[in-house]
Amino acid sequence: MSKAKLLITDGLSPEGLQALESCGLFDVSFHKAVEKDALMAMLPNYEAIVIRSATKMTKELIDAAPKLKVIMRAGAGVDNVDVTHATSKKVLVLNCPGTNNNAVAELTVGFLLGLMREIPRATSGMKANLWEKKELVGNEAAGRKVGLLGFGAIGGLVGKACHALGMTVMAYDPRSEELKKNPEYSFVKGWASSPDLVFSDCDVVSLHLPLMDSTKNSITAAQFSKMKKGSYFINCARGGIANEADLLAALNDGTIAGAALDVFDKEPTQPDHPLVKHPKVICAPHIGAATKEAQHKVGIAAAKWLIQFYSEGTAPSAVNKV
Repeated sequence: MSKAKLLITDGLSPEGLQALESCGLFDVSFHKAVEKDALMAMLPNYEAIVIRSATKMTKELIDAAPKLKVIMRAGAGVDNVDVTHATSKKVLVLNCPGTNNNAVAELTVGFLLGLMREIPRATSGMKANLWEKKELVGNEAAGRKVGLLGFGAIGGLVGKACHALGMTVMAYDPRSEELKKNPEYSFVKGWASSPDLVFSDCDVVSLHLPLMDSTKNSITAAQFSKMKKGSYFINCARGGIANEADLLAALNDGTIAGAALDVFDKEPTQPDHPLVKHPKVICAPHIGAATKEAQHKVGIAAAKWLIQFYSEGTAPSAVNKV
């Protein structure tokens, strides 16, 4: 039995890589950070590919791989894969849901505390030999209301953590009627009927929606203008959901006190990105899933689902049908 030629482009944990190499099903090639032109030249040789967030499996790249049967997204979001075109070409798309939930949730809570206590500014000031004690009067999380836009696994973890900090938790999710029946989420004190209610009623708004046609550019000036004076906005979900120009305007006119961003419309960002440079913004280069624990779990899951598909023909983590 010949082995399936498998390309890994964005890295994989040693445990996941070892599982794929030792199972006897794959001829594994590992090419870190492959440029588009190089990838175009490589793809005709491969039947399967494992990617993370850096590689964008566009229509063009899928068309360049006539032997391709499987795209494994080693992570949860598949917005960097043209799933519709993959389906039309009978290419199965797999992902690894749930593997980085805790990592993203913890970063979100870290951002929340960093914003409210101005921890990044305090650190940079100290390193610049400044003692800005009087200027750094922050806010406490306890007693504030946090609004979660999207209440999947990550939103639920963030909500539990915020509740433990003494915050009142409000949530918006299209599945709210189902979710509110779950006793595990009894700490949620309000299920909003629309995102607008979250923006108008909360001191902190944290985004946990997927990027899709219905959510793309869905948060604009209309929502930001409803936020309380002195409130905060956090996005550890996906760039492209919140309009960056409108967020910048809300920061500049004082509508909101600060924002924390792990994701951007275009990644990597440009060196002079106005939100990155803004004094009221704390940010990171899309590190939500970048913990040793999450990367270990993602690698193991990616290997598990690929091996199961090639050995048993089943694909529990498939996001499409072919």
